[in-house]
Parts: sequence; C-alpha cells; structure tokens
Amino acid sequence: MENNKFLKKVSYQGESQNQDYKREPIDTFYKSLNFQSYWITKGADEQLILFAEKTGKYMAPLYKGDRDALSNSQIRNVFGEIRRIQFSGFDKNKASFYLLKPKVAYAEGRNNTKGMQLFRKVFDESWQYIQNQNDYLNFCNLLEAILAYHKANEWKD
Repeated sequence: MENNKFLKKVSYQGESQNQDYKREPIDTFYKSLNFQSYWITKGADEQLILFAEKTGKYMAPLYKGDRDALSNSQIRNVFGEIRRIQFSGFDKNKASFYLLKPKVAYAEGRNNTKGMQLFRKVFDESWQYIQNQNDYLNFCNLLEAILAYHKANEWKD
C-alpha cells in the first residue's frame, strides 16, 4: 500500500484493515498524470511507462471486494474490441473504432467505479488523437501497458 501514493488513509469503524484506504478523487489524480498526446502520434517513451504504472495501480483492486476498482470483466468487452480492430486493421474498421467511444461510455454507465472513470478519461483523451493505423497501434500499446500494470498490482488472496 505504501507504493500507492494516490491513496488516502481513512478510518471506518467495523471494517477490515484493507479497507482503510480510499483513492484520491479522479480529477485530482488525472491532472497529476500529465497525459501526453505524442504518445499516440509518435510512440512510447519513459514517461508513458510511468503514466501506465500509476494509472494501472489506481485502477487495480486494492482488497477483496474493492468496489472502486476496474474489474477484469468490466474491461474485457471493450479491450476485446480494441484488439479485434488492431488485428484486422484500423483503416478497415474505422466505423468500429468510432463506436468504441460510446461503448466505453456505456461500460462506465453500467459500472461507475473510479477505476472505470479513469479508464474512460484516458480512453477519451487518447481517442481524439488517432488518425491512422500507426496512431492506433500506439494507442493499443498505451492501453496494454496500463492493463499490464493493472493486472500486476491487483489484490491477490
């Protein structure tokens, strides 16, 4: 828990020690991340990795039953479509790409967790810079890095 600087210690009576932490508000946290548009238009650098690590940690479940986290099932549907477009080609699937934005909004509406809200902010910020296949591949790399850190940092029994 000490590595997660975005968490604030709060006390709850009668709850487990693992639930003594709350994530900092989305807007405050997102501003501190410093998203760079060139990650989409030009590619990854060391700053993208730091961004992905912080973002993935924020979205990961911190304890069993963490209702603010992004669950694997919440993102599976959206990320599956992102991958399908990647493998079949951005230029052939522009309509599907444009429809990802409402799909992510719908996913957030169904599961309005802080993890899903952060995913949508990152998605929406990235989405606007994608113009071609190369941009789309950079976008996929960013999301893949975030989800790798999400998986690496999730709470385990």
